[in-house]
Amino acid sequence: MCKKCSKGFLLVESLLALSLLGLTAAGFLPLLVQIAAERRNLVLEEQADQLLTVAMYEQPLVGEAVVVDGRTTFRLQGREEGERTWRVCVRWNDYVGRERERCGYSKR
Repeated sequence: MCKKCSKGFLLVESLLALSLLGLTAAGFLPLLVQIAAERRNLVLEEQADQLLTVAMYEQPLVGEAVVVDGRTTFRLQGREEGERTWRVCVRWNDYVGRERERCGYSKR
């Protein structure tokens, strides 16, 4: 039998494996942050859709209105497009800093 043969991992091998695992995790970290921001942006889009539906059908919006929900400010604007057609738009800034807009049309 060999007296100098080791039966397990050496400390250097373990540190090398942990450092490779850490580098891999650090490479995926920006991607995970971007996915989390886009998830929050989807929630903001859903809130904007709800506001747009309310402004178009439940409480007809004429002119402008501002709705503040936490850190996000939604700006609603309604105007007459045709003889009996209304256009309602909602604008907000998402978590990435982009200005987003969603519009809808309804008949009155």
